Amino acid sequence: MMLALVAVLAAPAAAQELSVGYQVQRFSSNGDSSTVPLGVSASLAGPASGPVGVVGQVDWSRKRESESVRPGYDATFLTFAGGARWSGRTNPSATPFVEALFGAMRMSTRLHSAGQTFNFGSATHAMLQLGGGVSMPAGRALGAFGQLDYRRIFADIGVNDLRFVAGARLTIR
Repeated sequence: MMLALVAVLAAPAAAQELSVGYQVQRFSSNGDSSTVPLGVSASLAGPASGPVGVVGQVDWSRKRESESVRPGYDATFLTFAGGARWSGRTNPSATPFVEALFGAMRMSTRLHSAGQTFNFGSATHAMLQLGGGVSMPAGRALGAFGQLDYRRIFADIGVNDLRFVAGARLTIR
């Protein structure tokens, strides 16, 4: 991922895109699922060859359950990934894109019970993300985007993650 970011930052003559957005994730594994409604995502992309570019991404999500019926918990998810993005730039009013990224997701959990907090554990696992979306200009350098991604987290038991992101995209020339 660091190599992808260095490549993006080393290309000052070409346009780079900084995207920041709100994200919602839906994790599922072995018949169980959980929605994580609070999250933010940031990515930096730059051209590599024609419509294909490199992209680096970092995102953070958190879910908190109260302890009214059972012990409560905080679950935090931090992801770093890098890869390639294809952007179709033939229509000036909408730019579709697809991307494939590989990285890691760090998951950590704290339990809350009887006024005490316990670190339940944390782990980092490899992750593959495939997805896409569309970006629409809202001005000369500013735009809005929406994307939907599928993530596979390679933990002891495989975890599937659907992620929706909506936000703003700044084109830096």
